[in-house]
Amino acid sequence: MNFTNHSVLQNFGNKMLKKKLGFAIFFLLTVLTSVAQTKIKGSIKDIHGVPIAGVSIIEKNVSQNHVLSDFDGNFQMTLQKPNSKLVVSYVGFVSQEVTVSNNTVDVVLLESVEQLSDVVVVGYGTQKKSRVTSAIASIKEKDFTRGAIRDASDLIKGKVAGLTISTGSGDPSAAPNISLRGVSSLKGSTTPLVLINGVPGGIDTVSPNEIASIDVLKDASAAAIYGTRGANGVILITTKNVNKEMQPTMTYSTFTTVSNFAKKADFLDANGLRSLMSQGVKVPFTDEGATTDWLDEISRSGFAQNHNLDLKGGTAKTNYTVNLNYVNQTGVFNGTFNKEYRFSFDVNHRMFNDRLKINLNLLNGTQKMGISPDTAGYAYRQAMIRNPTAPVYNDDGTYAETNRFQYYNPVAILNETKQDRQSTWQRFTANLTLDLLPGWDVSALLAKNKNSGLDGYAETKKHYSNTINGRNGVASRTTGQTDRDYVELTSKYNKKIDKHEFTLLGGYSYQYTVNEGFSAYNFDFPTDAFSYNNLGAGNALSDGKASMGSYKNDDKLIGFFGRANYNFDNKYDVLFSIRREGSSKFGENHKWGNFPAVSAGWSINKESFLSEATAINNLKLRAGYGVTGVIPGESYLSQTLYNYDGYFFNDGKWVKGLVPASNPNPDLRWEKTAEVNIGVDFGFLNNRISGSFDVYSKKTSDMLWDYSVPTPPYLYSSITANVGKMENKGFELLLNIVPVKTENFMWNSSMTFSHNKNKLTSLSNDLYSIDRNFINTGDTGDPISFTTHRLEVGQSIGNYWGLKSVDITDDGKWIIETSDGTRKTLTPDLYNDANKQYLGNGIPNYNAGWTNTFTYKKFDLSVVMTGAFDYQILNSQRMFYENPTINYNMLNSAFDKVYDKAVLNYNQTYVSYYLEQGDYVKVDNVTLTYNFDVKPYKFLSAMRVYASANNLAVITKYKGLDPEIPRDNVLSQGVDNRDKYPTTRGFTLGLNVTF
Repeated sequence: MNFTNHSVLQNFGNKMLKKKLGFAIFFLLTVLTSVAQTKIKGSIKDIHGVPIAGVSIIEKNVSQNHVLSDFDGNFQMTLQKPNSKLVVSYVGFVSQEVTVSNNTVDVVLLESVEQLSDVVVVGYGTQKKSRVTSAIASIKEKDFTRGAIRDASDLIKGKVAGLTISTGSGDPSAAPNISLRGVSSLKGSTTPLVLINGVPGGIDTVSPNEIASIDVLKDASAAAIYGTRGANGVILITTKNVNKEMQPTMTYSTFTTVSNFAKKADFLDANGLRSLMSQGVKVPFTDEGATTDWLDEISRSGFAQNHNLDLKGGTAKTNYTVNLNYVNQTGVFNGTFNKEYRFSFDVNHRMFNDRLKINLNLLNGTQKMGISPDTAGYAYRQAMIRNPTAPVYNDDGTYAETNRFQYYNPVAILNETKQDRQSTWQRFTANLTLDLLPGWDVSALLAKNKNSGLDGYAETKKHYSNTINGRNGVASRTTGQTDRDYVELTSKYNKKIDKHEFTLLGGYSYQYTVNEGFSAYNFDFPTDAFSYNNLGAGNALSDGKASMGSYKNDDKLIGFFGRANYNFDNKYDVLFSIRREGSSKFGENHKWGNFPAVSAGWSINKESFLSEATAINNLKLRAGYGVTGVIPGESYLSQTLYNYDGYFFNDGKWVKGLVPASNPNPDLRWEKTAEVNIGVDFGFLNNRISGSFDVYSKKTSDMLWDYSVPTPPYLYSSITANVGKMENKGFELLLNIVPVKTENFMWNSSMTFSHNKNKLTSLSNDLYSIDRNFINTGDTGDPISFTTHRLEVGQSIGNYWGLKSVDITDDGKWIIETSDGTRKTLTPDLYNDANKQYLGNGIPNYNAGWTNTFTYKKFDLSVVMTGAFDYQILNSQRMFYENPTINYNMLNSAFDKVYDKAVLNYNQTYVSYYLEQGDYVKVDNVTLTYNFDVKPYKFLSAMRVYASANNLAVITKYKGLDPEIPRDNVLSQGVDNRDKYPTTRGFTLGLNVTF
């Protein structure tokens, strides 16, 4: 009985165990099936079958599962869930949700004709491109110039109509000259305001690799919201920001550049000099037996290396971007170099259900530079004029020098000069945005910016300045620092009701700046070992010939601003903005100013009467008016200032005297520019042809100038006052064309063309005036020393003023033509204004840029060309050295017949013969890129190599080294300085890898 019961229980237990085991197996299979991962692959193309790289593919509802298409448009990923959908998105295309039905997914993306996802950065925010009513140019990262890029300006050179960017110097530390829509000020800043993520900064302080977009506010209706700083336009630089969930990625990019002189001046060499001697031609030298290439003695091949590392990653709540950049560039002149170290850290964090967004950004940079362009330029001058048969060193190893006036050994100049120029910058920015209600958010931006600089300079005992003056070395040290606190509070509200959409913006900004610095100078040191690091050791302290000085000043700028945007039915847009701004630089009677703006846009292509015109994708008419300003450059110009100067005897002691240094001006205020802009944006044939056309008129009033005044009743002999008026008128054209677009080949072409005409309309009023309504400006320099330009009411800025040469006598004397048509042989008594006339203008009337990009399979070829037209250049090198009468070396062309008639036999002088047509077309950059197939390498997501050449070729009739010249002096535009650091031509190899 017991046995039977045990068997029954055992059978029952076995059955239950089998059931449990089966259930467990079933449950395990179910779980495994539910979490099974599916590997898929696919391709992304446009409607023409052209692969699209960089497309975002995300598994829906699994945001961490995210990949990008490679350069062939292909991708691979592993799905985390069954029956998943893919969200496929890319800028400029309509996003799609794709259901995965098998292991291969092929997606065709449709272009978003209206480009609604294309966002333009505007003052204090962003705006959809289709809603823009002002003249704004937006350049995205994909359109940046590649290759050996020095700073942000190189990325967009030639790509923004009306924005002229010129360097014209081979100095590795040279800053670009940037201007927009002509010259609007004589004493104030003429460069655009540069904002980096909304904070004022230098265009060279941020690594080009870190930049996501550059937007240029060109007209006053866009820039008026920046008030007294917006008259020259605004450049908005936006750095890369993750602000979303993404897997950690690392991008490393590097390039190496070798550069040499693009062109060398054709001076007499040793063989040429000896040939002239053998022919009996009178030359200023004797044959000293050597054969010296002086330019070669002070120069070398330039070399540059650039390394950049980007780190990105994070979750949807917290993400980060880190950028490390290192630049090391040696110039073609010995002792010139530029080293830069940049670090930036950007972190985003969301909290309180994403209603509060926090962005923290830290930027730190250091720049170290060698011998300055002025010192290198002077050594270059000496190398050009030196006897090519003279040796570099004497037999005893000392530098070969002579007692000839202003004639020094250029090798000694560079070898015996030590100069360290350093600058550092730190900027910390905190940006908090709180979403109070749907459509309404408030933001607070806090920034601290600190820039400091050091210039240490020393000349050893062997330097020519010490050997001729009997001194034992010279040294100086100069330091400077700028601290700027920046606070900005904004509130923005957006509401859409049916066909009406409103956006309101209000804000407050505060900027406080402190500048301070120190300098000291001494000479006669016991040793050269101190350099500039022990100034107290110099003996000049004992005899009172050493010097020192320091300074400190501050200024405050406060603004209240508001803007309203209205859109109706996606067809009609209106913008109104106003800024009320006050500055401590202004006089008591004008502490505050108002800067209004209004603009409107009409999207004509969205009207019903064009609904059938399928070839028209975009046709928008824009019109705007605004008032901007230029703030005085210095603090305390409106106040009475005194200097301590001289001594007087009082109560048995010598007391330092106090003398006036400036007059009070309670009416000192900003320069005001009112501008009207009318433009049209267009796009045809699926945007295969697109662009914009703008015409503008800018009128500047209350322009600052220094006027002579009588003493008494004034305390000082001059006063800075707002009197002048000026106007600029012009047009700008941007044209983008896609001539060819096939499966394997695409050609994109972008052209810019601009024209600006400047006119000075007034420099006098009832209180202050200039003599005879003109001022002669500019200086040719010793030993000629003539003014080169005339600033006259009713004329343009940049006009050359001088003697018009038309012929030469049989014995080599200039023949000039006076303003009444009379011809005279030039004599010293004719050097007066009665015989001078306008000879041309140094500012290009037209500027152009042309960028072509060709893509074939894995190859990309980019060609960037720039040009300037209808202007003249004063070739100073020819004016000084194309003359056989001088006591120095000269150009080979000095013995050519002038006007095919006679060899010149007249002292160096400034005449129109040396003014040349400056028109040019330059091949600025050519870059060939190969994009690797990285599919076999799971740790790589992209890799490309490229070869690039910059300043490759110039088409011009100009005889000088380069028709693209520095334009840092408003009042003497177009002078090609004889000591200018010559431009270079560089060849680059680069690599970009994303892990």
